[in-house]
Amino acid sequence: MRKYLLTFLFFCLLFIVGCATVPSYRVPQPWIRSLKSNQQIDPTKSIKIEVAGVTSPLLGNEQLTSEKLRSTLTQLIKRRGFTLATGDYDYLVKLSYKTDRADKMKLSSSISTANTHSSMVSLKTGAGATSGLGVSVARAIGLLSSSSSTVAAQSIEQVLSYTHTISIEICGRDGGLLWKGESTWDSEELNLINRIVPALQLILSDLPSDKSVRPEIPEVKGTHVKNYYRLECYDFWFTCPALPYKIIFSDNNSRGSIDKLIPISIPSGVSDLKAFAGYVDLIQTAEYALPNEDEKNWEDPLKVSLWEEVTLGGQYLLGPQKTPVNILVKLSGKSEGYYIQECKIATDDEYAEYSKKLDSWRKVLSNYYDVYK
Repeated sequence: MRKYLLTFLFFCLLFIVGCATVPSYRVPQPWIRSLKSNQQIDPTKSIKIEVAGVTSPLLGNEQLTSEKLRSTLTQLIKRRGFTLATGDYDYLVKLSYKTDRADKMKLSSSISTANTHSSMVSLKTGAGATSGLGVSVARAIGLLSSSSSTVAAQSIEQVLSYTHTISIEICGRDGGLLWKGESTWDSEELNLINRIVPALQLILSDLPSDKSVRPEIPEVKGTHVKNYYRLECYDFWFTCPALPYKIIFSDNNSRGSIDKLIPISIPSGVSDLKAFAGYVDLIQTAEYALPNEDEKNWEDPLKVSLWEEVTLGGQYLLGPQKTPVNILVKLSGKSEGYYIQECKIATDDEYAEYSKKLDSWRKVLSNYYDVYK
């Protein structure tokens, strides 16, 4: 009898562990703000990009850092429909950045239980928002405050920290400022470039975009897929503008394989490996995450349980042949963050079904934020 009871409890434990849940650890949200003039910005126009900044803890010329930031911003803003001007331009885009050292005191607790949540929404994600709604709802969820009624032990320590600040300004031909986006956040990383893609995408999400534009992505060699995974993905937590929780490709059981000298294996849910770079790009740039809950449960987009399982989608041009592909990434929540449930190149029918649901989700968000007459 005891043997059967232990077997039953074992399978119950497996069921609980296997079930998706809303992650407990939220991605620290950078402060962001965007301001605009009455003049509409046309995403089909040409732009010129200028970059300038300083990294205070370091010495020397910033030219190479500026060029890397210029390249990243160019890729992100071109996928919204803008074209890079070789001569005359319609808009001048100015990216400014600054990094300062600002050490912090870190308070941590070893055990906490009985978590409670209360809603706290910033001006950026507040009532009346009209653009970047996918990012706005993710930030609103991410800004939920939590508290615990049980703490076993606490410790405080000084940690190395840096404050990164960036701004993007768009000016017309006459030099007048049409739009400005700003962001600042603290990080343990001195290198601003390492996490710059989601940071820039958060700001750019407030700009209009041409939905017909497909970004170009490189095709990963079939013989080098494991190399790509090891170099770009393994044991690395990604952040997504459309989600308040971090994301990892590794399976739970494969974490720490390097230390154990166990061969690293690509998660079983990842297929169509030639599009691996597209999966990574989509995770870092998606502006909408579609809850996998039934549509009848979408009345309150800020309901935390909606975010147990989500789907990201995007359309790309793959490889040297620029083959049109539809990419879907399904994520399943665990306590520490999202894990990959499935990554694949979707058929046109599958992507059409996803797009239909996404349109419905956008309408739900638009209606939710439309609080004024």
